[in-house]
Amino acid sequence: MERYHLTRSFNSEGYDLSVTEVDIPDPSLVPVLTELDLLSYSEPTFSRYTIGGIMRFGRIYLIKADDLVIGACHTFRSFDDPEAVVIFNMALRPGWRGHGLGSRLLQGVLLKLDARKVKRVALAVANNNHRAISVYRTKFGFKSVDLLQNEFNNGQAYHLMQLDLAEWLGKN
Repeated sequence: MERYHLTRSFNSEGYDLSVTEVDIPDPSLVPVLTELDLLSYSEPTFSRYTIGGIMRFGRIYLIKADDLVIGACHTFRSFDDPEAVVIFNMALRPGWRGHGLGSRLLQGVLLKLDARKVKRVALAVANNNHRAISVYRTKFGFKSVDLLQNEFNNGQAYHLMQLDLAEWLGKN
């Protein structure tokens, strides 16, 4: 666990920052994760049922400041590639964004996936989300492997990106 200072003011005590894996389904997290989803996206991504299902059959990773959940990353195994995990969703609470915490969350998730012997990680990111695409490419080494046209029936294109964990670990 590291000490994190959201602001660099002289008397800021900071927060204990941690990335944890939800490895046992915890029903008390359902409203927390539902709220995070509603704060992060223009349309709801999850219901309590999908969050419960992902918690039981996928994996959810949380980033916490002290005991407050400030972000989450939802993952599941790929049926097409049993050595790969798909990042389905990643979100941070408003007010915590723009401070590098999304990168810290993703780094923590990738390290935990490597410990589980995962070889590859895939994700889809909106074609117009240039900031995220840049972070995934430059900071982590994700490569675009396909351009998905209207994959989610919303008229938008998405980059399907993939990361080889061994390559990423070799550079870090």
